[in-house]
Amino acid sequence: MSRDAVELPLAQGARGPMVDQPRGFDLLSLPGVRRFVRWRYARLVFQVPLLLLAAFVIIDGLTGRQVAPRNVATTAVWLHYRGLLVIGIAVLGNAFCAACPLMLTRGPSRLLARLLPRRLAWPKALRGKWLVIGLLVLFFISYELFDFWASPWLTAWLALGYFAAALLVDVVFPAGTFCRYVCPLGNFNFALASVSPSQITAIDADVCRSCVEKPCLHGRHSGTVPVSGADTAFIPLANIVNPNGAGRFPGCETDLFVPTITSNMDCTLCLNCVRACPYDNVALTVRSPGRELAHSPWLKRGRLSVMVMAVLLTFWGVMNALAMITPFYGFAENLATWLGTRSEALLLTLLYAGISVVGMAASLVVMLAADAAGGATPRPRRALERWGYVVVALGFGFWGAHYTFHFLTGALSIVPVFQHFFEYRGFAVDPNWRLAQVIPSRWLFGIQATISAAAAAIALATAWRIANRDFGRRGVLAMWPLVLFVLAFTAMQLVILAQPMEMRGTVLGPTL
Repeated sequence: MSRDAVELPLAQGARGPMVDQPRGFDLLSLPGVRRFVRWRYARLVFQVPLLLLAAFVIIDGLTGRQVAPRNVATTAVWLHYRGLLVIGIAVLGNAFCAACPLMLTRGPSRLLARLLPRRLAWPKALRGKWLVIGLLVLFFISYELFDFWASPWLTAWLALGYFAAALLVDVVFPAGTFCRYVCPLGNFNFALASVSPSQITAIDADVCRSCVEKPCLHGRHSGTVPVSGADTAFIPLANIVNPNGAGRFPGCETDLFVPTITSNMDCTLCLNCVRACPYDNVALTVRSPGRELAHSPWLKRGRLSVMVMAVLLTFWGVMNALAMITPFYGFAENLATWLGTRSEALLLTLLYAGISVVGMAASLVVMLAADAAGGATPRPRRALERWGYVVVALGFGFWGAHYTFHFLTGALSIVPVFQHFFEYRGFAVDPNWRLAQVIPSRWLFGIQATISAAAAAIALATAWRIANRDFGRRGVLAMWPLVLFVLAFTAMQLVILAQPMEMRGTVLGPTL
């Protein structure tokens, strides 16, 4: 068990919850849901459709017509997948990690791992999110530089590379390493899922205290007799509440111990813990959006690197949207002229570095001002770890509004794109290219503004709760710098989102 996996208020005779977990409605208590989720193949039911979609992406991307709006690869990945991802996080939680088809490589990875003397431990120096931060910014720069949204071929190779990377990392290192320490998309989901309306919790913490094997963390195997050489705890079938079959049930591969979970960070929502728990003591609890943000959960898991990643994602979201509006092209052209370069790679690197530095610096100035107003000695790291959650909420709003816009403008296009897939290969299908937009264009900005306002409200509520928690009577003074920051950021967001969004071919415009 990893040292950061469990907070340990496990004193002898202790009673009550181990940590502050939400106590809301359990989604698994809906009719038939818990029984289905505890079925050993429940996750596979959701993974297979996404695996089939990945197959379409790769096949059409490599062999299909290289026209982005008519290819499954570019349309499904850069329009539908991203839009449904943020909608899923907002409505339920980290749903796409739960159904991630990359995890189907776990079976082959276990077989291949047997060819090695032993799996290596992931280096301690990389056990935060610093590597992920580098991979994320590399992805965002590459996305702009190579126009992934416009290249079915590159999109297909990106999907293949993702499968290969997941397989390789999980062969050489313990299962779950890829998800927690490497996967850029998964960590993007983890950060945004901090605003999700659900969380894994323990139904009764006292049951967890009396559980010796901790199968939700380590996994279990069940049957009538122990299995020789098994890597999980043996729990006889007779001891299982609501038996869900014999065999091996893996635990949490990202080292989360159910009764001490206070955050969706690193939770893939795979529900292995639900299937592995012999006492049926795991819930998927409804909580208020943003509840997690006011409880400083990342101080126990990842600390500084997690917060830096989440805050930077907010400003990279700004950059991602800016790169789609006309005024940005003029700015990029002027910058290129001033620097005397036409290297798009250099310009993108400078732009992302610039917005990272400016965004982090502006956030820190506001946070230090808030600490000073509250009477605390201003310390940059402490201020960031205290107030950074406010910026995280704003980041969710920016990414959510941006991706929802693109999804709503072309959600129905998936139908003719798939029709074209079969037509291109000789089937008698006539694509209906008139299918595209879901709602009238005049509604789009209103929806974006609503999402932005909701995120701003969560950010303001988070600022108030943190201020009240840490500064008491001076909390009203401490929160004001954050209130002004939230209002200014939201106004900037609305100005950007109000601009016509273009499907650009290069950050320097069509003259390059």
